[in-house]
Amino acid sequence: MAKPFTVEKAGALSAGLDLVGLIMLIVSISDLYGNNFKQLGAWGYWILGIGAVVLLIGAIWTFTYHRNVRKFRKLMEEKSRAAFVKQMDDVEYLAWNLPMKYEQELGLKKRDFGLK
Repeated sequence: MAKPFTVEKAGALSAGLDLVGLIMLIVSISDLYGNNFKQLGAWGYWILGIGAVVLLIGAIWTFTYHRNVRKFRKLMEEKSRAAFVKQMDDVEYLAWNLPMKYEQELGLKKRDFGLK
């Protein structure tokens, strides 16, 4: 079953949100200090607030995505079949939250250990 677009492209989307939020912050701060890219008028404050929220959401999304990838990689390095089986629930949950390539990688590891 295909995963949602936001799961499959989480790395690129979160980095894009970071970039958009940062650009909005830079443009609005420069407008508020008088170095105008465009004349924003009273919208500079709104863009500053929205940019801060977008940057925060993107940063949290980026952090959680990379944290999950690191956890998955650490759990996949396990050489012992018994230890891998003990952590199977955690690995499967992480693979479910990450793009499809991680689920396929888990399938190969399970096949190497002779698991279903």
